[in-house]
Amino acid sequence: MKRSLLLLLFFIGICSATLAQVNSSRVCWNDEKDKSISLQFDNDTYYYTDYYYTNGLEVELILPDITQSPTSAVFPKITDNQKLISGVGLAHRLYTPKNIRDTLIQFNDRPFAATLEINHFMFSKNQITGSSFSGQLQLGLMGPAAGGAQFHQLIHDWIQSPDPNGWDYQIANDIILNYNFQMYHPFIYTPSVSFGISGKIRAGTLFDDLGIGLHFATGKKQLKASSTSNFKKPQIFFTTDLDYKLVVYNATLQGGLFSTNDPYVMSFSSITPYVISAHARLGILWYGISLSYAHNYISKEFDAGESHNYGSFTLKIGF
Repeated sequence: MKRSLLLLLFFIGICSATLAQVNSSRVCWNDEKDKSISLQFDNDTYYYTDYYYTNGLEVELILPDITQSPTSAVFPKITDNQKLISGVGLAHRLYTPKNIRDTLIQFNDRPFAATLEINHFMFSKNQITGSSFSGQLQLGLMGPAAGGAQFHQLIHDWIQSPDPNGWDYQIANDIILNYNFQMYHPFIYTPSVSFGISGKIRAGTLFDDLGIGLHFATGKKQLKASSTSNFKKPQIFFTTDLDYKLVVYNATLQGGLFSTNDPYVMSFSSITPYVISAHARLGILWYGISLSYAHNYISKEFDAGESHNYGSFTLKIGF
């Protein structure tokens, strides 16, 4: 039963057309529902690779009652002409070195790592000016307890690919407790176009970094509030982000803050301090349902590494 469920989620993620390594700006569409559920599947096999950030699966649930949760107090909110969206998510992510066939430790390469986390997020937007705040709390586990080895093996068994070796040397068990915040201010904000600058900060046991970026979104009459609750005709939308960040700590490379028995992790001196990431998403929105696909790019994260590309399929259903 467990195997069948994982395969079903994997299949839905592949067949779907639409907060990981590339932190794209959340967009509040005109047709955004107060209640929705979404499934996102990240994978790099679309670009004929199988390494670095190689797989991610995330489910999100948005409900009005979540805005009243006690932890919502830690998120700054827009006070004027506010549209508030809050939800929870469950995310599972896998990271590997370039050679996943070797049974030995791959020194000078990314270590095997897996994360399993529960996320609470809140998005607050001024619907007149387009300015917004976006916050996220991450709580979870990294290491063998996250089940990365089992899930990776399951996928490779299903697609009849060679076994992924090396998970015996993954980073050790540790906790995830992270706070992520982003603010966005548009220079241009019309019913169909938003273009502006964003500032981002992540702090905690998983990622510590500072970033600045540019964001662009477009969709015919989809960005500002109106009396239309559902689009009766399919609406195309497009978003893109370009971010530049200063990396202070990355636990998927350096191991957890509290673990002392990692088989292999990278030193701070081998981490690339400045990382560029980019994101471009194309999708369709119709009667509260959206399907989209995103191309994600991230420059090398450590001295001996390379840039990396992966894709994201997202299905979102409003109800």
